[in-house]
Amino acid sequence: MNFGSLISKQVVVRLTSSFLMAVPVIAFIFVGGVCFMVFVAFLAGIMSWEVTRTVYKPRNVFIEIGTVFVVAFLVIVFGLFFVSSFTQTNLPLFASLLIIVACIIRKVHSVARVALGNLIIVFSCFCMIWLRVTFEVELFAWIMLSVIATDTGAFIVGSTIGGIKLAPNISPNKTWAGLLGGILSSLMVAWIFYLFWLETNNPSLFIMAIILAIVSQIGDLVESAYKRSYKIKDSSRLIPGHGGLLDRLDGHIAAGMFISFILLYTDRALI
Repeated sequence: MNFGSLISKQVVVRLTSSFLMAVPVIAFIFVGGVCFMVFVAFLAGIMSWEVTRTVYKPRNVFIEIGTVFVVAFLVIVFGLFFVSSFTQTNLPLFASLLIIVACIIRKVHSVARVALGNLIIVFSCFCMIWLRVTFEVELFAWIMLSVIATDTGAFIVGSTIGGIKLAPNISPNKTWAGLLGGILSSLMVAWIFYLFWLETNNPSLFIMAIILAIVSQIGDLVESAYKRSYKIKDSSRLIPGHGGLLDRLDGHIAAGMFISFILLYTDRALI
């Protein structure tokens, strides 16, 4: 076991950045309302900038800024006026459109790829706002903390134990031991919420915790594959120790979209 990797300068910087980011995030989650919607729109704009500057070649500052404002505007408009339209009918139609577009344009012009990347960002932010507006803050906090715990547990266990690589061609540092550590961390968070905070007596919450951990790690791998296809290590250098905002929120994007489908189509039967 390599415990020395847990006290390196990089880890200290990573943990410090995580703590500093956690403070405003927690505040906006609990405040909710328009403040939360504007905050999500702000994050969407940054992720849009990261995607656009990576995909679109040659780089064009006017396109980057314009895309940022369009994405942020769409997220705010959805949050203010169209949250109630997030229904069992409209959600699969939009998701199907994303899949079809992805299959058609994944090999074509960079403008189309930029559009696809920003559509995914917008859709994931729609999911986050819908979850926060529609359900109690405890449920939303559980989803967010579950993803954070998964990422932290996977990092600690993977760095300490190492072992067989999870997807060496996509993300060489991820291991099966790390995935197991992430799942166990997610289960610990679910157990705490089950006992003290989340108003549910449904034991399937723990099954959802396992699935949520796996989904968030899949989201991380998808983003790693995206970066590898453009031969970059990080989506940007905005966050010390993490890279870009997209690097930090990839698991949340996947988990938010996944749990939105679950809650929408099961009427919370699984949670």
